[in-house]
This record gives sequence, structure tokens and C-alpha cells, in this order.
Amino acid sequence: MAAAPGAFHVPPATLVRIAATRQRPHDIGLLHAALHSRRLVLFKALLARVGREDLPAPARAAFDRDWRLLERAESPTPAAARRLLDYPAVGGWIVDALNAPGPDGLTAALHPLGGIAVGTALRTGARLRTVLPTVDGRLVLPGIGVQDARASHVRIRTGPHGALLTPVGHLGRSVPLRPDGRGAGAGWTSLAVLPGSAGRLDDLGTGHIAFPDVSRAPDVQPRPDRAAWLGRWRAAVSLLQAADPWRAAEITGLVRSVVPMAPAGEGASSRTLRAAPWAVHTALPDSARRFAEVLVHELAHSKLAVLTDLVALHHADGSAVHHVAWREDPRPFDGVLQGTYAHLALADLWSRVAERPGAAPAARRAARARREEYRAQVADALPILLNSHQLTEHGERFTVSMRQHLTSLGGGPGSPYALSDSLSGDGDVR
Repeated sequence: MAAAPGAFHVPPATLVRIAATRQRPHDIGLLHAALHSRRLVLFKALLARVGREDLPAPARAAFDRDWRLLERAESPTPAAARRLLDYPAVGGWIVDALNAPGPDGLTAALHPLGGIAVGTALRTGARLRTVLPTVDGRLVLPGIGVQDARASHVRIRTGPHGALLTPVGHLGRSVPLRPDGRGAGAGWTSLAVLPGSAGRLDDLGTGHIAFPDVSRAPDVQPRPDRAAWLGRWRAAVSLLQAADPWRAAEITGLVRSVVPMAPAGEGASSRTLRAAPWAVHTALPDSARRFAEVLVHELAHSKLAVLTDLVALHHADGSAVHHVAWREDPRPFDGVLQGTYAHLALADLWSRVAERPGAAPAARRAARARREEYRAQVADALPILLNSHQLTEHGERFTVSMRQHLTSLGGGPGSPYALSDSLSGDGDVR
């Protein structure tokens, strides 16, 4: 596996643009490069942990086999391999394996590595010949799909034209896969493409961090209604394209996966896993508008998660907790920063919706009301950050830029939607 790149420099202008939630393509390029570097560091950390642990001989042999497969899969075209290695669920799996308790926990957590190697070979066209074990008869290829092999092992051949998956002892259940991961055959299900994007609906139980348990997921919960999810996604993107084309392009360009969750409590719930940026974990939102908000909100969390791996924005230790308008429970400092940024993105969205040409008066009023709801939440939280003495120099620049962007939303000082004077100044952070 190629060595991770060196340290990255974040120009002040990049920090300011990301803080305003509307970065440029080269800013995102920097985030992508940083994420890949971090991913390679995590892979190397996993290799080091396996080397330290007293694993059973079969587990160590399986890891050595899968690691060699991954190196061979990546070698023809490392740039093409990035698409699979940087897939959100792969990051979640590595962190899950690094945190697995003891040799037994690590042994169980290492199982997906072979499937990651096969998926990488599909992207690069590498030639692999191997036999991989299944979990309860299922072979999982993260970011690609699942084979219900109904066998304990699957024989795998990959090359420039795709792959052939043949359950040992069941030749009639062989599955040919194209290089893009699409295939057909008994027991094979591909992840669905999110319309208008390169992302996937990760609805097969492969998008969660707990990879060792994904084979049991179908027994616990019914499979999500794929047509409903894809239809709701399509409607949400259409709404964004009509109201805010830039934001729609950001969503379709950056979201790598949508992972269905069971509803938690009342209404839809969503989250972003720090280890798996560019994935949106959510229950099915009840409307296109709500789905659009979830996508904007969670993508903001992903951007900030990658950025804060690149540059420190604060030095709070997490012990202090703060009350914010959008949560009943108190939040640690990092949670306040994350939430403030995500709600600023929503305020920005609804400001664009409110000012779009041709909007009907009722729609404009409704959008302004949504904007003001989010602006008030951000305005309430900014003093917590600015007066905390916990921000680094980069964090001060980032937070002041958030404040300035919030001030810019809603028109001039005479507008009934203008921000109060308490947060509209551009003076030094105190």
C-alpha cells in the first residue's frame, strides 16, 4: 500500500470559504486528499495492531492473505483504488477494527478486509485469484453489493473486465460483475445508484460500522423500501436544483452513500459518523424538503469532520458542556461547533430559497421563516464559541468567518430579517 502523503497546509482563504459553507472545487480537492491520507494512516495503524496482537494462527493467516490481496488490488492504478478505499463504510470498518477489544474482537472485526480487496480490484482491473469465506453464507463487497452465496466459501477471479464470484460447490450460483460493480446472478444484489450522482443507497446492511454483524441485519429489520428511498432522494435533489443549483451540485458530487436507519423516537433522525465522512445515515425523511435539509445538514458535518482532521480548530477536552437551541441535552464544545456549522448551512440554504427569482410570496415568506429559525439558532451558539477561549488561531478565523456569513444572510440593516447588532460586528474575537 502506498505511503500516506505528508502534512497538508490549509490556506486562510480556504478556511474562510469552507466556514461560509460554499467552498470552491480546489478546497474540496484538499479535503479529499486529506481524507485519503488519513485513510492510509488508519490502514497502517491496523497493520501495526495486527502485528502486536497474539492472534490465533488461522486469523493471522487470513489477514496476511487479505492484506496481500489488497496490495495487489491497489497496485495497477492507485488513483482508481482511492474510490473504494475512501468509501465511507471502509473508514468505519477500520476504526471499528482498531477499537475491537482484544484478540478475539480483532479476529472477528478483520473479516471484511477480503471483500474490500475484491472491491478495490474491480476498480483497478487487478487480476486476483482467491477463495474467501462468507459470514452465514453471505459475501459482502463494501460499496458494491452482497452475494447470498449459500456456501461457506466463494471462489473469486478478477481482471480488467470485471469479476466472477462462484460459491464453492454451487456453480449454478456464479455471479459475473462488471468493473462498475453491477452484476446479475442468483443471490446477487448491487447497491443502487443514487439518481444523478455517483453515490449509493447502502441499504443492504453494508454501510454500518459493525461489519461483523451485517450478515444478521436482515433477520433483525426488514429491508428498506428501495423505491421509496430513491424516489425521495430524486425529489429532494430536484427541489435543491430548482432553489439552489450550487447546493444541489454539492450534494450530488460529495455524498458517497445514504445509509437507511430505523426511526428513533418521533420523526426522522440522522447522523454522520466521524470515521465515515460523505455518508448520510438517516431514517427515511417524510418529505423531499426534509430530505434536502438532512442532506445539507449531514454533509456539513462531513466537511467539518474532514477539516478538523486536517487542522485543529479548538483545544477543548470535551469535559465542559453547553446548552444550545437545537438540542435539549447539553453538548460538548466540539458538538456546539459542529451543530453551529451545520445550522449555518441550513440558514444559507433557506436564504437562497427565499431570494430565488420567481418565488411566490407565500413560498418566500415560508423560506424566510425557516431561514430565521436557523439563523437564530446559530446566533445563539456563536457567543459560546467566540467567548470560550478554546479556539485555536485557525478556529477563531473559522468562527469569525461563520459569524460574518451569518450576518450577510437576509439583506441589509433595514431588512426585517437582518441580524441583531450583537453579532454583526467584524471586530476581534474576545
